[in-house]
Amino acid sequence: MNEWESLAHRLRWAGHEARDIENLVHLVGAQKAGARVIERIEQKLAEHNIGHLPNKLPTDSTRRVLLYSKEHDGVGSVLSLVHELALADPADEQNATVRRLDTLLKHVTSSVLKDR
Repeated sequence: MNEWESLAHRLRWAGHEARDIENLVHLVGAQKAGARVIERIEQKLAEHNIGHLPNKLPTDSTRRVLLYSKEHDGVGSVLSLVHELALADPADEQNATVRRLDTLLKHVTSSVLKDR
C-alpha cells in the first residue's frame, strides 16, 4: 500500500484529519508548494476520493488543511455534503442534497445527545 492509499484508508476509518500542506507536498515527492505541485496534490486527493477544505489548497506550506473521506458514513459524508452545497450555484436545485445533509446532521446530533 502506498502512502496515498494509506492516507485514504485512514480517512475512511476516521472520517477526517488536519494536515500541513508541507506534509502533502512531500507525499507527491516535491520540495516546495508551487501552483503545479498543489494541482498534483489535488489530483491525488481526488483519485483517492479524499475531499479537502479549503476548496483551493494554499501554497503556504505551513498552512493546515482539513482532509476528509467522501466514503466515510459519518463526518466525511457531512463534510462532503457541506462542501458540495457551499460550491453550488444558488440557482441550482439542491433540495435532495439539503435533505441528505439535514438527515445526516440529525443523526449525528442525536448520537451526540445520547452519549451525554
